[in-house]
Amino acid sequence: MSAPHKILIIGRNAALAHDLGTMLWPAGLEARMVDGAEFGLLDIDRLRRNIDALAPSLIISVVGSASTDRIEHGRTVTQARNHWAVGDLAEVAGHRDIPLLHLSSDQVFAGDRLEAYRETDAADAISVLGQSQAAGEAEIRAHCRRHVILRTGWLFSANGHNMLRTMISLGRRGGRVHVPHDHVSGPTPVRELCAALRQIALRMLETPPAEFGGHTLHFSGAPAATLYEFAEVAIGRAASFQVAPDLVPITPSRFGVTGAPARRTELDCSTATTMFGLIQPDWRKALADCVDEICQTDGGTPEQRIAALAETPLPYRGFVPENRRRGALPFGVAMDRRRVG
Repeated sequence: MSAPHKILIIGRNAALAHDLGTMLWPAGLEARMVDGAEFGLLDIDRLRRNIDALAPSLIISVVGSASTDRIEHGRTVTQARNHWAVGDLAEVAGHRDIPLLHLSSDQVFAGDRLEAYRETDAADAISVLGQSQAAGEAEIRAHCRRHVILRTGWLFSANGHNMLRTMISLGRRGGRVHVPHDHVSGPTPVRELCAALRQIALRMLETPPAEFGGHTLHFSGAPAATLYEFAEVAIGRAASFQVAPDLVPITPSRFGVTGAPARRTELDCSTATTMFGLIQPDWRKALADCVDEICQTDGGTPEQRIAALAETPLPYRGFVPENRRRGALPFGVAMDRRRVG
């Protein structure tokens, strides 16, 4: 009996960890999820040893940050997570000809146009998060021939740390919930995103190495919506569970937020449909299911629920001063290029 193919899932993304960690794989495949810092990201020699010991047939990378929270107050950490760590992983995987599936986001685009972004459009991020993610993508293309970069939109789920759970927890406290009204993207249910990652991973394993090169794909929920529209649907659904705050539309400059997401980053997902048969999920149906699950299962006081959503302190901080292998942020920019106000 042959040994199962091993799939290494590296990075415990707060929004994805539960669904990705509990996802079922076909017989003959064994998935293992590890924390990026503990596994050796930003310590390339340890990373090499750990990958050689595990000998995975494919690597799924969710090491980057999918949240803009506190990004501008931790620029070096953001660069380490999304640029340096991804670059080291791509270098190690490429040298061993291990296919790499990497999750990125729509924040690599500036968000200053009305039409949806295609994979062939140039990355022109305006935030530190987007710039560092674009740099990580470039490292993958440079070092790992067999790769897929999957960009997605806003993530929401009934589990983990994500915008939906935060909205509902704040809504339980009553009063006002301030939500940006000018951010447009494709809200993406985490469960469907994980299924898309699995479908792509299986195709990568099935395709002979000589026939599979590098691809960049888009996958997000449909239709595109503003964050305020998303919040209206979520809070409207939660009203039957006594969650009924006043939604207040704001712009990022309302509270001086310089690290807010790019404002219009709708993704054209037709290539993913053509190549891998991925169908954009309707986020409204998935949202209703998630809201019901959150409201029916969450317990404790409002303060306890909000405290439970706090992100785990970043383990990368201790490594950052010792690792400058990947250079500066792309475009030679040390500050956010958007001018707010």
